[in-house]
Amino acid sequence: MSTDEDNQGVASAINDPDLLLQILDMLPTSIFVKDEQLRFVFSNQAHCELIGVPAEKLIGYSDADFYPPEEASQFLGRDRTVIESDEVNESEEWATSQSGRTAPYLTRKSRIAGRDGSVYLIGTNTNLSEIKRREEQYRALAETVPVGIWQVGEGGGTLYTNSLLRELLDLGEGEFDSAQLRDQLSGGRSDFPGTAARFETDTAVANGPGRRVLVISSGWLSRADADRRSAMVSVVDVTELTELQRINDEISRLNRELSSSMQKLKDAQDEIVRRGRMAQLGQLTATVAHELRNPLGAVRTAVFLVERKVKDKGLGIEPQVQRINNGITRCDNIISQLLDFTRTKALQSEHVDFDEWLAHTVEEEAQKLPEMVAIELSLGLNGLKVDIDPGRMNRVIINLMSNASEAMVGKGDDPSRISTQTPRIRITSSLTARGVEVSVSDNGPGISPENMAKILEPLFTTKNFGTGLGLPAVEKILEQHGGGLAVSSQPGEGACFTAWFPARQAKQDAA
Repeated sequence: MSTDEDNQGVASAINDPDLLLQILDMLPTSIFVKDEQLRFVFSNQAHCELIGVPAEKLIGYSDADFYPPEEASQFLGRDRTVIESDEVNESEEWATSQSGRTAPYLTRKSRIAGRDGSVYLIGTNTNLSEIKRREEQYRALAETVPVGIWQVGEGGGTLYTNSLLRELLDLGEGEFDSAQLRDQLSGGRSDFPGTAARFETDTAVANGPGRRVLVISSGWLSRADADRRSAMVSVVDVTELTELQRINDEISRLNRELSSSMQKLKDAQDEIVRRGRMAQLGQLTATVAHELRNPLGAVRTAVFLVERKVKDKGLGIEPQVQRINNGITRCDNIISQLLDFTRTKALQSEHVDFDEWLAHTVEEEAQKLPEMVAIELSLGLNGLKVDIDPGRMNRVIINLMSNASEAMVGKGDDPSRISTQTPRIRITSSLTARGVEVSVSDNGPGISPENMAKILEPLFTTKNFGTGLGLPAVEKILEQHGGGLAVSSQPGEGACFTAWFPARQAKQDAA
């Protein structure tokens, strides 16, 4: 099947409204759409659960029909601003469901226009309950340490102060001037508190003598609940120098732990999102394997029988039959990538001469690549035998070779896709400190820095016919063997993918 026809098939599937609605309904993030009158015209399952109302009772109504008046008024006011100004709104909101449960949410809203000129508002809600709970735990901990603590947002507003800081600087419980507090603690530094720093300075208070304090700023740190930043500033009274060294050491430790805790909060949130995506992908994979692979086998058998019956009869349908077979092979490869990425079964290991196995695999795959691509093979293991799962490792080599070929010449049938006049793939095997290494390099256009940062992320692809699961599946297979995948590239100088695993008994359990 040609590349153009492949693209048309993908576009047709993506534009299927039922498929799009099913995908949106499966997402763990609350998603909703409103018309210009701020009435709901779409709500996925997560958003229905947030409000506590089924979709059929939600469509055509507004926030005023479901939320308490004060909350609804705030929501609708922000909605109207987005609709009228085309500005993206991001805010923390407290929302009360029909069951009476109130929870904090990070809400993002923006305006979109339909093809007919209609204007809509699309929004998402992210539940902040767990993050708020962790913040409360952190603040409770901050009240017990012998250190003044100030958390300040990048916009200049104070997010938190503990009681010891307020006592040290003679601050009241109510509102105070954040700019004045910054000036008092900055020691004349213009980049405070956005840059990590540690220094001593003198402070002045209205009622009593000034104090000598040690100030430690973390610099701007990403917050776990949004794409915003804040700085953690620790303040220690070092007027009495007898305790200075001990306090310095303790504060450094506490500051590292606080920064580490904030990073762990962000990492935990990212992991929750990743697991949600993996669970959805697992469900989709099971559906694909059940709904497509079995019918695909029947189609393959039917085409084989048709091919036999029309053979040598001069009907002129051989090119069409070949296109069908190519399409079947491509669909089967996509299903295999999905299964590789979600596979959890134990490895079926065999003790093999790796160089001999590699040479056989490369020879078979080379016959499937465009003839213009030169293949070079350099074996360096000298008969070393290792334990691998040949079936899975075979897909590693095939994927890396086909990726290198496609980067240089596409499918080989479109001159506009050929980026290298003398395309060459070089495969080498060697034994290094970390074990067996197989490098697959090419002299293609290379990989841009932006794509290098995302190249191993699931579902990321630069191909118009790719799934974005090939390299993540390769990496997972190598992890199951106790190894990994390394990538190096410079734009215009080709790319090198190095698969490695320990030269010992491979792991028997999936990673």
